[in-house]
Amino acid sequence: MKVLSYMLIALLLSCSKEKVITMQKVDIGNVHFEYPSDWNLTTLKGIDSYISYLSKDEDTLWIEYGWYNAKIYNYPLKNNLFKQITIDGREAILETSRNSIGGFASLYIPKTDSLSGLYIRNRKGNIKEVLNIYKTVRIDNPKRKQFLNFDSKSYKTKSSPPGIVVYENNCLNCHSEYRYMIGPALDFNLIRSKSKQWMKQYIATDKKSGESATECSQIKDSHQINEIMKYIYRGNLSD
Repeated sequence: MKVLSYMLIALLLSCSKEKVITMQKVDIGNVHFEYPSDWNLTTLKGIDSYISYLSKDEDTLWIEYGWYNAKIYNYPLKNNLFKQITIDGREAILETSRNSIGGFASLYIPKTDSLSGLYIRNRKGNIKEVLNIYKTVRIDNPKRKQFLNFDSKSYKTKSSPPGIVVYENNCLNCHSEYRYMIGPALDFNLIRSKSKQWMKQYIATDKKSGESATECSQIKDSHQINEIMKYIYRGNLSD
């Protein structure tokens, strides 16, 4: 009987010592999100950018924010799933591997404001838990109560990616958004000064740089052109 009593006391004590998981808040520039307290946040020294990572067990969640504005889709696309979403008026891409356990999941916002971008990605782990962190992301709106909705429908693949991915994978090989490179800067002033019909035709036609023999990528696929147009004009394609 005494042994049983000791076992019950030990069980009660162990239960009372269980760690209570709370949500911790992070504010980075105009970006806000939350993470469970059983993850550890480590901040690193970055040059002209904020760099940190969250870690739990074998999973690591890297966070990069700043004016560096890295274009992650300049490189060959992986065989993952892509979903373009809007976060407080800003276009973003959710990318996940096809494997939900031990897989990859990232949230990429090219512009959280006129200069800075955000890229969060995990190394490996439980995608569901990582996505629950991504769902709390807010931009310039820390008091918004609703979490983001990552409906599993309407995901796309690299054979037919959404606008941000098509835009970065094609247009930014020759153009910058801030200065003249091989072609004119695709900045807000250029986009605002041209009609949507002009921009659509510009994307689809052959182009050569006036300073070199480099040919700009021409996109003939009407679906890809529409995806780029939707991204550039934030879904408003009416003149």
